[in-house]
Amino acid sequence: MNAAEAVLNFSRSMKNLCPVAATVVAVVSACSSDSYESGTGTYSLTRADFVEVHTVAPRTADYVMADDGSCLVLTAPESAGWMEKADTLYRAVMYYNLTEDGRAEVVSLAAIPVLRARPGEEFEEGVITDPVKFESLWLSASRRYVNIGFYLKNGTAEGSQALHTIGVADEGTVGNADGTHTAVYRMYHDQGGVPEYYSSRYYVSIPCETIDADSVRLLINTYDGEIERVIAVR
Repeated sequence: MNAAEAVLNFSRSMKNLCPVAATVVAVVSACSSDSYESGTGTYSLTRADFVEVHTVAPRTADYVMADDGSCLVLTAPESAGWMEKADTLYRAVMYYNLTEDGRAEVVSLAAIPVLRARPGEEFEEGVITDPVKFESLWLSASRRYVNIGFYLKNGTAEGSQALHTIGVADEGTVGNADGTHTAVYRMYHDQGGVPEYYSSRYYVSIPCETIDADSVRLLINTYDGEIERVIAVR
């Protein structure tokens, strides 16, 4: 396997979205509510949830399953190029308004990459750990995903096709005194020559079904040095 199969490329423009099925990796866009109004504006009641999007046809979604287990039928079919296959679940973050009849009126829908940890030797150039700005690590309410929130430094250089590359390297499993086991993961990040002018927020998800342990220890290289975070998954 080459690095491209084990990791995730991010466009510096954050406009290129690829499909995110339950078992593959893809490209994520920056997710932020900064553009929404405060007070009682048009989007003041807009909600945001991490979801699994169901496609009724290629590039067309009809309902979502939120991480809290609730099912939300969309007020109208939602189209996106990254939802390539019919009858498939895609990981995403959805901003929406809840209508009086309990359906979801979509404001925006952005793909969230699904990553699977790979042994370090499967990364052809080794496990690269260019720094990121870590934000959060949490377990979905459904206990189906470990989610990572972070920021990458971005910028635009004329004529450049530079891309970030993100992945998760599996460094093995350790036993604990209480008889449980912890999977040790390291965040892979290759800045890829992208200029570092400003920060943009990203998310990725790791399916819990791929984690053969009771907890995860995630090692992340940040601009302030290496940190680790531990989260129980069982």
